[in-house]
Formats: sequence, C-alpha cells, structure tokens
Amino acid sequence: MYPGRPVARSRPPIVVSGFAKNTMLYIVFWMTFLGTSSPQNPKCPDVCRCSSGVVDCYGRGLYFIPEDLEEDTHTMLLAYNKITALKTLSFYKYPYLSHLELHNNLISNIDPQAFKNLQNLTYLDLSRNQLTILKPKVFKPLTSLKTLNLGNNWITSLPGDILEPLRNLTTLYLHNNALTGLRVDILYHLPALTQLRLDGNPWVCTCQIQYLLSWMVDNAQKIYEKERTLCGVPKYLNQYPILEIERDSFDHCQDFFTLHEYLYFLLIGLVLFLSSIILCLVTGGLIVFYERLLLKAQRKPRVYKKRTVKKQESITNGHHIPVCHI
Repeated sequence: MYPGRPVARSRPPIVVSGFAKNTMLYIVFWMTFLGTSSPQNPKCPDVCRCSSGVVDCYGRGLYFIPEDLEEDTHTMLLAYNKITALKTLSFYKYPYLSHLELHNNLISNIDPQAFKNLQNLTYLDLSRNQLTILKPKVFKPLTSLKTLNLGNNWITSLPGDILEPLRNLTTLYLHNNALTGLRVDILYHLPALTQLRLDGNPWVCTCQIQYLLSWMVDNAQKIYEKERTLCGVPKYLNQYPILEIERDSFDHCQDFFTLHEYLYFLLIGLVLFLSSIILCLVTGGLIVFYERLLLKAQRKPRVYKKRTVKKQESITNGHHIPVCHI
C-alpha cells in the first residue's frame, strides 16, 4: 500500500426481494409489448391485415367481399380466395378505392351494379376466374380505369359497347379465353389503349376476322405476344399467326355474304313468303265471300205486288147473254 492513499471499502451486496423482482419483470414485459405491437383495426376482418388504407386478404379462404371496412380504403387485395360472385353494390362504400385484385377466385357472375361508385378505380384484376359472359354495362362506372385484366377465364364474346365507358384504359388483357372473334368497334372505343393481349384464344380466321386483322396490322405496336396470337379455325390455318395473314387473302370475301347478311336476307325472304300467303288467303276469302253473296241474291224468290184496281175499272164490259123466259 502506498502511504497517504485512502483505502476503498467494499460495498455490501444489494438484496432484491422476490416481489420487487417480479414487478420489474412485469413492467419490462408490458413496455416491450406496447412498444412493438399496435392495436388491430376494429373494422378489419380478423383474417386480414389492414394498414393505411390497404386491406390485405390474400389467400384467406373468403367466400364474400369483406364488409364495413374503412371508407378511405384505397387498395383491396382479395386474390386467391373462394369468392364466387360480385353482388350489386359490393364496393359502394369505398369511393376512394383505386386498386382492386380479385384474381384466382371462383367468380362466375358479376352484377351490372357491382362496381357502382368506383369512379376512382384505376386497376382491376379479374384474371383466373370462371367468367363466361359479361353484362353490357358492368364496367360503366369505371371511368378512371387504366388497367383491366380479364385473362385466363372462359369468356366467349364481348358485347359491342361493354368497354365504351373506359376512355382512359391503357392496358387490356383478354388472353387465354374462348374468344373466336372480336368486334373491332370495341377497340376503336379505347383511344388511350397502349397494350393489348389477345393470345391463347381459338380465333376463327375466316372472312369475319378481316376487320380485326386490319386493326391489328395498323396497331401492331400495341399488341403483346404477337407470335402467340394464333388461328384456331379453319383447320389449314390452325396455329398460324394472325398477323402473318395477308390482307389480300380476304379479297374474295367481298363476293360473298357474311353470316349476318345471309340471316338478314333469309329473314326478309321468310317474311315476304308468309306475307304473300296471308295476302292470298285474304284475297281468296274475299272473292269466295262475294261470290256467295251474289249467288244467294240470284236464288232469292221474287215477290210481285198486286196493282191496286179502282172500283170502276173492276166492272167488266162484255156481251150479255139473253135470258129466255118461259
């Protein structure tokens, strides 16, 4: 030891009672829990996750669209569920919804009013469902829609005016459906369209496709998967790329009537035929009726009236026979 240096004394050990120790552990636990967890949104389904306007229900086995969500919801992720139909006003309470994913469900029917009040929706994915027919006005409320995915369904045809309200649509997927033809006026109603998929459909490459082919040639830069957009019918064009068909191949179509024209002329012919039969029957009936009236008039007995004879004219002036008196 050095002289003049104070000697350090050892401190007695601190003894903590069991009650104080448990209390400290309890406080630390709740501080940690409250610091790392947040309370669940009361309007969020138990099986989903909701945060900042996003409702995430991916693969949760849902059969219906969740109800009573926050009105400011802007994104709904409902893919990989078991939803079979979109009923009327399914999303009416969410006017701020802009992104909606419904792919990989079992949707086979969409009510015409299902998307009402979704004027701010810009993205809609309905791919990989069981759609076969779409009602004409089903997309009418979606005036801001930019992306529409209808791929991998069983759609056989599209009504001519179904996409007319979608003036802002830039991306349209119709691949892997059952389309055999497409009315070209549907595409002319989409002035903002920049990306289109038509592959994976059994296209009928006869005279009826010439107008669609003409549009495809003029807008080839908008068509994705060109090499996979193939003919299905006729047999000699099976699996032949549509865009490789020469426009001159349809010159002979001008010499023949289309199916609609044939049906139109057939209908006119039937109407004229039936009208001529009805006219003949009516005319014949009138003639027979007139002849019967004429014959009946000829057979009717004549009644002659006696002329009234005056009293003086009734005296006959003749020779008087003499009477012999005996």
